[in-house]
Amino acid sequence: MLDTLRFARPSLEYADAFGDWVEDWRGDAYEAYPGTFAIAWSDFAGYVALCKRMRFAAIPPFDVPLDAFWAFEGTSLVGELYVFYEPMDHDNNIGYKVRPSHRGRGIATALTKHGIELLRERGCTVARLTCNDENLASAAVIERCGGRRGEDRGKPNGTVLRRYVIPIPNEGSINEAGANAGKAHGGNAITG
Repeated sequence: MLDTLRFARPSLEYADAFGDWVEDWRGDAYEAYPGTFAIAWSDFAGYVALCKRMRFAAIPPFDVPLDAFWAFEGTSLVGELYVFYEPMDHDNNIGYKVRPSHRGRGIATALTKHGIELLRERGCTVARLTCNDENLASAAVIERCGGRRGEDRGKPNGTVLRRYVIPIPNEGSINEAGANAGKAHGGNAITG
């Protein structure tokens, strides 16, 4: 799946693709753009500007900067990836969303592997990821990517977070053990 995706940083040139993406999220049970990100629902240019600012500075609720990427299949925006080169709240290096109409097709795994590859390129030796305990699909993605479950953590609202660590090899690709996605930057250059 990874070699069929093209990654790009959020940019104004993708307004139509983002408009289609947002429409696919309307009515979904998962709240795609809460809090700081709610601007995405009504102000595309503002959301792109927010993503750019977040690359260089921590903006609440995050305590570290994040790098956002969009994943495209052809011209269709199918995934959104957030990479924290320092773990957010000491727990997360990677976050992602998969377009509701494209779930179950391996996109989440491809996004996670691409995020791990970006961390490896920055010299990181582990990736830390979390997911809600009841989110079995995300747990399966993390485990498929080599995640080793650590001690769970409770949140003040009673939600239990599964905590994982994924070792990152310092050479080659995280994907050499599975599907070869070492081409992440070959045919699928990052733009933006």
